[in-house]
Amino acid sequence: MANKQLSEMPEDELKKREKEMTVAVILLSITVTIMLISAIFGFMKKGFTATTILPFAFLPLAIINFLNLKKIKAELDLRKK
Repeated sequence: MANKQLSEMPEDELKKREKEMTVAVILLSITVTIMLISAIFGFMKKGFTATTILPFAFLPLAIINFLNLKKIKAELDLRKK
């Protein structure tokens, strides 16, 4: 899928993408939180393992999606004015 600029997208497509990104951000946040809790318990029981690093590997993905969601919301707010 070609990556379009937000300003070039129709409003209905932006709203659809906003809903998709909201779900993605929520699910990623929940997943990273569960992984972080699991990593803490695993570290306390077994010491350092590969699963200790996983929450920190997925954190940038959650942050990028959150920032993209903010951009979409800003574009929708700009069009409402």
